[in-house]
Amino acid sequence: MKTGAAPARSPAMREIRLWLALLCPATAFIVVQQLGFLLSGWICATGRRWVLYPITMAGLCVAAAGGLAAWKSWTRETGGSSEDPRRARRRFMAAAATILGLFFFVAILSLTIPELVHRPCD
Repeated sequence: MKTGAAPARSPAMREIRLWLALLCPATAFIVVQQLGFLLSGWICATGRRWVLYPITMAGLCVAAAGGLAAWKSWTRETGGSSEDPRRARRRFMAAAATILGLFFFVAILSLTIPELVHRPCD
């Protein structure tokens, strides 16, 4: 049984979390796009379009999780003095990761439109 307050996150863990929040949405976009290309021949041959939907949903979840983690880090880093260069860098990384998370979420959604509209062999 735990007692007392939760320990504060170490600076190294905050850095790792920021890097993951920055890189995961872009990686999710690349993976969704490449899996769509790789599976297109098989989907055309079998007609199983539904395979693309879980891949897209997983990519959207990863992009959203990265963006939300970045947003949480950004709100935690705002306020206080900006004299510390490490804190200013973390704030910039969190803001950039939030914007990129939103961008890649929309980009993954845009990959979904052709999946819904076109037949597999078009």
